[in-house]
Amino acid sequence: MGQNRLGSAAGAPPRRGPGAANAPGRRWGWWGIVFVAAFVASIAAGSALKAGESLYLPDASVAQLRDFYAASRSAVLVQSALQILAAVALYRFGWRLRTALHTKGTRAGAVLGWGTAITAGSLFASVVCGLALLLATQAGDTTVAGLGRAALVLGGAAHLLGAGLLIAAASAVAWRSHRRPRWVFGYGRLVGPLVAASALSILLPPLVRPEPAFRLLAAVWLVGTGIAILRGAFDEVR
Repeated sequence: MGQNRLGSAAGAPPRRGPGAANAPGRRWGWWGIVFVAAFVASIAAGSALKAGESLYLPDASVAQLRDFYAASRSAVLVQSALQILAAVALYRFGWRLRTALHTKGTRAGAVLGWGTAITAGSLFASVVCGLALLLATQAGDTTVAGLGRAALVLGGAAHLLGAGLLIAAASAVAWRSHRRPRWVFGYGRLVGPLVAASALSILLPPLVRPEPAFRLLAAVWLVGTGIAILRGAFDEVR
């Protein structure tokens, strides 16, 4: 009893357990999960709706880009819509996380904010490049090749760089403030820099191939953090 009164007098918020999962103030935790679900769905939809052979951007020639975007308009449009949803979800998740961690005005807050803007913004820009390719199939080779390269870099290296910065900064702050669950933020401190380092694929093209593995590492953190927020574990500071 005395301990509870002391915490109340000090203005400390009451600790809430898993029963607070539906609290309105924690619903933003869904955004991290929505991002992962929408991104995975975009890949599945693109594969299911495509006409002809799949397109592997790193190795695609100008002729292959023209053929794919001319023949697979439905696949590109559905995939683009889902990735726009993913970009919006990721942006909202990152900025709400920055606020929840009370990082405004700090270096970590700046890194988290920039990471969020880069990862969501580059994914959105990649979608714009893909939609532009739908309209530019008859454009010059330089234009088509440039749009294909931009879509690859923005949706891959730049997107993962931002995600790595977001994960590393948020995990560092959450770890120092003893947020729960500890494994999520300990994991984030390790994988955040790895995910960010995958941006070296801009200089070392062979590093493009393991990008799906880096996306999986980021997805585990996003889902784990989202669930922690929804269950109320994230609020516990010990």
